[in-house]
Amino acid sequence: MPEPNHAPYQDDLLETQPPNFTAKEVKDIANRLYGLTGKLSPLDSERDQNFRIKTKTGNQFVIKIANNAETPAMIDMQIKALEHITQTNPDLSVPEVLFSRNGLAIEQVQAQNGAKHGFRILTYLPGIPPKDDPTELALLRPMGASLAQLAQSLRGFFHSGANYELLWDLKHTSKLRQYLPHITDANHHELASYFLDRFDQNVLPQIPKLRAQILHNDLTPDNIIVAENDPGCIVGMIDFGDMTHTLLIIDLATTIAQMLRGHADLLGVAVEIIAGYHEINPLEDAELRILYDLIAARLTMLNVIAAWRVTLHPENREYITGGVEETWRTLEAWRALDPADITKKFFRTCGLWEMDEATSSQKNSNETLKSHLKRRDHLLGPCAYLFYERPLHIVRGEGVWLYDVDGNRYLDAYNNVAHVGHSHPHVANAIAKQSRKLNTSTRYMHGLILELADQITKGMPEPLSVCMFVCTGSEANELAWQMSQLASGNSGALITKYAYHGSSAATMQFSPESISQKNLPRHVQTIFAPTSDTTFRKPDSGINNAITALGEQGHQPAMLLLDTSFVSDGIYTSPKDYLSILYTKTRAAGGFSIADEVQGGFGRLGQHFWGFQFDDVIPDIVTMGKPMGNGHPLAAVVTRPEIAEVIANKTGYFNTFGGNPVSCAAGLAVLEVIEKEGLQQNALEVGQYLKERLTVLQKDYPVIGEKHGSGLLQGIDMIKPGGASDPKLADRLMNNMRENGVLVGTTGPNYATLKIRPPIVFQKEHADTLLDALTKALDELTSIKA
Repeated sequence: MPEPNHAPYQDDLLETQPPNFTAKEVKDIANRLYGLTGKLSPLDSERDQNFRIKTKTGNQFVIKIANNAETPAMIDMQIKALEHITQTNPDLSVPEVLFSRNGLAIEQVQAQNGAKHGFRILTYLPGIPPKDDPTELALLRPMGASLAQLAQSLRGFFHSGANYELLWDLKHTSKLRQYLPHITDANHHELASYFLDRFDQNVLPQIPKLRAQILHNDLTPDNIIVAENDPGCIVGMIDFGDMTHTLLIIDLATTIAQMLRGHADLLGVAVEIIAGYHEINPLEDAELRILYDLIAARLTMLNVIAAWRVTLHPENREYITGGVEETWRTLEAWRALDPADITKKFFRTCGLWEMDEATSSQKNSNETLKSHLKRRDHLLGPCAYLFYERPLHIVRGEGVWLYDVDGNRYLDAYNNVAHVGHSHPHVANAIAKQSRKLNTSTRYMHGLILELADQITKGMPEPLSVCMFVCTGSEANELAWQMSQLASGNSGALITKYAYHGSSAATMQFSPESISQKNLPRHVQTIFAPTSDTTFRKPDSGINNAITALGEQGHQPAMLLLDTSFVSDGIYTSPKDYLSILYTKTRAAGGFSIADEVQGGFGRLGQHFWGFQFDDVIPDIVTMGKPMGNGHPLAAVVTRPEIAEVIANKTGYFNTFGGNPVSCAAGLAVLEVIEKEGLQQNALEVGQYLKERLTVLQKDYPVIGEKHGSGLLQGIDMIKPGGASDPKLADRLMNNMRENGVLVGTTGPNYATLKIRPPIVFQKEHADTLLDALTKALDELTSIKA
């Protein structure tokens, strides 16, 4: 037997004889350690010994005596998992552990043969087992949904006890071959071999590429409780004994396989369960491609393990071989189905269009980067710009990571669109769920737009209480410009010297990052951002000059439009009184003050949720976009009621897609993630850590100049000896880091500032990875730098 802290070998749990305590011994232990007395009833188990005890007061509990091959760590994992599920999703009903008189969740008890066993008592969930009726279909979709909810509740859970090999985990299907000799029927032996071959060919190579976490791994009808008056209502989930770290799709395949047995319509059963699961926890196409073979692998596993184990435990033959014949019939029927047709139906069930994998793979291998770029230029035109000297062909994102077409992984320290992480499950699920329910024009009433507007305006100072939804930051800034002109009666705009505010016809005029200063129209004047330039220390003179210049061109300011994190100016936050002075001067001249929060809003700056909060000001209008939908096109304008009233009376405003139900679902999900995962605080702490590490790095590399910004929006100036900016070095560093798996950008007046702007789920270990790549790039480039 392995040592207690050692991860057990996969066969130990299935080979070792189960405990064999007498009912009297169990009663004595329950009374001595827990103070429980009552009527004892045995419960079936594969490798443990289980009882139900009913006390005189009517309370019921489950007594579980673990196989002595099951280590304390494994049992502790199951107990901790139940606690985690209760915390993350209280609506899921799972057993609760009863602590002993010694205050322990697990007691060690000794059998007559000297073996020690983990002994624990759990609450007995009310309800009844599901009907043993193969025609009962009401349970199928709820089964998929419950499994998905359970998987989601365990997403953040980890335990060292998960580090063990369990033969019931489909990852280890290939190891069933050693037990095939126990199958004596030639037809059954050939059938099992056929599906093991398919597993090795189709599934085994994909396992390292797919989503995995700690999962139940055995949610079958035997392990659920349903309501007495509603056979389709699952009211409890039990028996976490097969819990392990495995693939999400294996968890689903295990459930489907068990529920196929006894049904005539195998495909109908499978798609119902898949539909219920996918609505809660959307499946990926790579997972769906192997699902047919995983279901077959589970059915095969049931009978191969049964054939082997019955030779080890003949006394438990009835329990072990109870469903063997039915499983063989199901497996034969499953083989008779066309895997391609089945997989296509799986894709349709999930609302996906299946790709021809062979054709796609051949196309990817044949289409070189050069030919891809040529085709892109032809189809998308010369304005479809790309990052980096060697552009990236990205096909997948998860958290702070991006994956290219060749499977290479890149740390994304640049992309603020995926604000709460690429493909965040909560946001993706919200979008998918609402998309399957309703999406339509905003001329119709729906509740989500009010809920999102309420959540956004709650975070704004009074009197900013009216929220108007659009699709992009450019649209938001253009609407703000339209409002400002109509409400002020003026026609001039004030912006910072290197700002970027959008790509529409109007907002492009407010984006000197994209067009040269000399091409700015007569109604636009610039002021300095709060950079290290001493000009910012006297912003009143700067804005006075700009207002005067507007007047000389026949304009008065309708708006002062400021990106409150000044990203294109080099990434800065407002010093005290900077915004206050500018807002006061603008309003005195008849204009409105607009805070553009498209790049820095929603907690990215750490210290504050919005950039304008760095100064004691209240804007007249706030615009937001990019991170608002985590990649879904969603933006908004928040303003005072009287300003909104002006545009309503003079021109009105309508946006077909702005604030549609799916977009609002995405926006609400993003806000929920920011709050529940504490991401503003994370941005503050990780941003401070990054700054501290950069300060240390700066001592060894004099090419690192000033560092500015806040939270997870930071700029690092690259300078030459003497202090002049070095845009060439910044560009080379950016491209060198890209080749080494870390993505950053450049910004500032001449792009000499490295732009660090990752998803705000970025952690300290990711900051270390970024800094290691930066250090390596500095070592490689500054030694040969002219």
